[in-house]
Amino acid sequence: MPIYRELYNEHEKADVQFVGVDIAGDRYDFSLIYTSMFFGKALVICMHTGRQVLLEYEHLDDISNLSGMLHVDDEEDMEILAAFFKEAMKPYIAKPPIKM
Repeated sequence: MPIYRELYNEHEKADVQFVGVDIAGDRYDFSLIYTSMFFGKALVICMHTGRQVLLEYEHLDDISNLSGMLHVDDEEDMEILAAFFKEAMKPYIAKPPIKM
């Protein structure tokens, strides 16, 4: 039997938001998960690739870094996505999740 050390086992009600946008024929679909586990950052998962990133609202101002985090090569698409995320995430940045 393998020996392991449990680091954490937390339960909470998380806010999950699914967003999708079409930019000039390119479709982007993401899930945004808001939880207290990541120091106020949202867990963003690309529904097409499964890639995930912890995203702070302030990251949305740094387009070149954000582009690398989300693996979006088109700079114009990334600027539009950043503006889209700013609007989508705005209601959640001040609302902490509910602990169970």
